[in-house]
Amino acid sequence: MTNPVLAASPPPDAATPGPAAALDELFPEGPAFRRSQVTYAVLLTLAALVASFGLYQDSVASIIGAMVIAPLGGAILAIAAALATGRVRWQRITIVQVLLSALWVIAIGFLVALLVPEPLVLTPSLDARTAPGLLDLGVALAAGAAGAYVAANRTGNDALPGVAIAVSLVPPLATAGICLRLGRLDDAAGALLLFGTNLVAIILVALIVFVILGAASVRATEKGRLRAGLAIATIALVVIALPLGWRAFENVTSVVDTQRAAPVVRAWLSEQDLTVSSYDVAGEAMRLTVTGSTAPTDVPVLATALAVAVGHPVALTVEYVPLLRIEATGG
Repeated sequence: MTNPVLAASPPPDAATPGPAAALDELFPEGPAFRRSQVTYAVLLTLAALVASFGLYQDSVASIIGAMVIAPLGGAILAIAAALATGRVRWQRITIVQVLLSALWVIAIGFLVALLVPEPLVLTPSLDARTAPGLLDLGVALAAGAAGAYVAANRTGNDALPGVAIAVSLVPPLATAGICLRLGRLDDAAGALLLFGTNLVAIILVALIVFVILGAASVRATEKGRLRAGLAIATIALVVIALPLGWRAFENVTSVVDTQRAAPVVRAWLSEQDLTVSSYDVAGEAMRLTVTGSTAPTDVPVLATALAVAVGHPVALTVEYVPLLRIEATGG
């Protein structure tokens, strides 16, 4: 496995290597390679533990700390660098490294979930990593470009913590392990989708940045591999973007339906002694929780009015929470 941590910037009076030479720092050999394995494994394990406990505590500081500690972002950049520079052997090494790293972090999350009491509901930090969207893809593309620029220009390590914080890599993997332990397979799949989104986005945009900066190999045979890598990464990104786009479309549709339905619900409430405690719209399903001293009436009429307002069939569920009201007058 390669050490993904970039070397420190050279002294001001040292000659700054070109982009291709700068990427050599990602591929140590000999004793440096063996030392990098130990460093990488220790940092990744600690980052996975910090992320797992932080997700359970809903601690933003702990989760950010795990992102900074984790060397996984550098390992992903190394995949792009190996593709760009035509290092076939390192392409295999870095891809296997990232896959094994992902499995290891998932396993740590699973083990932590075995030790910690099972929560009644997912913490906000866990829940936030089970539903990726197009905005997450945008963040991954921008942060991946920043990381590639730093790697190719050796502008120093000052920007690397920001890149690590911007792109969520270890936390979604830990979330997947925790959700697998809790039996929440859909949530685990959502967390893995977030990691896959970030992984593919970083590789693709880093490849493009390396090519623009002149770090790519110029040999004809390696150009073919580079084009193949770009094509595969692009196809993978499109495939991943499809569910993210569909999720974004559903979110926008739910917001529009909620706005259209709100006046109908308010008119229905005005005729009854009820107040709304929660209101949720997801496609055709609408759930309304109301509280009051008398049970709601005319629910079928409300469902019909809502269907007319939003322009499609509605499966309405109204949950009623009785309210005990006691009035007394003292003399």
